[in-house]
Amino acid sequence: MNAVRCLVKIALSFGMLGLVLGGCATSPSSRYYTLAPLQPPEVKAASVPTFTVAVGPVINPDLLQRPQIATRTSDHQIGFSDIHKWAGTLADETKRVLVVNLNALLAGARAAVTTDDMAIDPDYRVVVNINRFDGLPGGSVWLNAVWTLKEQKGKMTIAVNQSVIEEPVSGQGYPDLVSAQSRAIGQLSREIAAGIASARKAP
Repeated sequence: MNAVRCLVKIALSFGMLGLVLGGCATSPSSRYYTLAPLQPPEVKAASVPTFTVAVGPVINPDLLQRPQIATRTSDHQIGFSDIHKWAGTLADETKRVLVVNLNALLAGARAAVTTDDMAIDPDYRVVVNINRFDGLPGGSVWLNAVWTLKEQKGKMTIAVNQSVIEEPVSGQGYPDLVSAQSRAIGQLSREIAAGIASARKAP
């Protein structure tokens, strides 16, 4: 009888040990990130816009069409985190922040900027084709994008520009990396806003 009790105790001990080890082996939970605009959108009285802008589509290369955040480990090697991920698609995140930024940057011109799926007969359309958008914590973020400005009424392409942006990453963590990526989109927004303002001044 004592031998049976010993076997039961040993079995229970191994069971508890398995639970402890199982708990230790649990993988860390995922962390989700979003891009941030240049400044929070302001709530203001509605006014009649002088012109409207549709942003989209935003086109990413195949390697960026996944939730994992991309990091550049060398000129010929890229890595993806299984823990640090985008809360939505990177294309939608980029489009959302471009809309918020352009509304702020073009507020003085009384522009109304929205996504292409929400726009109704806009005056202008901005199409963004991203060739590279990655970085390295503690290093830099690199954004290479070709953006096209179209005048929708006459179905004309007004400008095709390339933006090559490098933004330093202030720390070693993924929040620092995403913050730098937000600043890179902010710089892209400024260049697009300047292109729109120039197009409207042209005869």
